[in-house]
Amino acid sequence: MAGELLPYAVLVGLLLLGTYLYFIASRNREAELRQALRKHEIELQDAQQLLKYAARRHMGEVGRLENARRGMCSPPSSQSNGTMFREAKSSFARLFHPDWAEGDIREREIRAEMFKQFWAELERIERRA
Repeated sequence: MAGELLPYAVLVGLLLLGTYLYFIASRNREAELRQALRKHEIELQDAQQLLKYAARRHMGEVGRLENARRGMCSPPSSQSNGTMFREAKSSFARLFHPDWAEGDIREREIRAEMFKQFWAELERIERRA
């Protein structure tokens, strides 16, 4: 009688083992999915922070440009031409000085040479005025 039940016992054991393995695999899959979901949530939060930063930066630029436009539309101030020229020269130096150049060595050399030529012209105009 025990010999007749042995194949059924083995079958039941295999079914239980298969069910257990399926259960473990599904738990592992759920854990992987939870981990992936958390990773994507973090990436989404990072993207939202970057979006907020970009929006603030954009609004700052819009404000700066509006101020500049209002300044262009306003009547000339009482500043002398010499003062305005010195401010323009100073702005040019801040924006285009070769020390602030980016890029490879060839681009820097070209930028430095252009700056020298233009700077010499600015100094010539300043001496003449």
